[in-house]
Amino acid sequence: MKLPISFEDFKSNPVGAIAFCLILAVGYLFYELRSTHEEQLQAQEARIETLEQKIGKYEDKLDEMNQKLLECLELNQ
Repeated sequence: MKLPISFEDFKSNPVGAIAFCLILAVGYLFYELRSTHEEQLQAQEARIETLEQKIGKYEDKLDEMNQKLLECLELNQ
């Protein structure tokens, strides 16, 4: 496998060679961060859907309990 810069290039311009390596490293880290972010986003969207469904169930149960409470209050009057 041939490296993108040779030792001769590095020897003649070490600052440029190091800058090139750093650009490659930053590009890789940016790509990895973006893919990790996408995975987290998908996981959070699935979690939000589940929580919204649970909230819907709890709201329905709360409405039922409120109706029963109103019925009980009407019976006591």
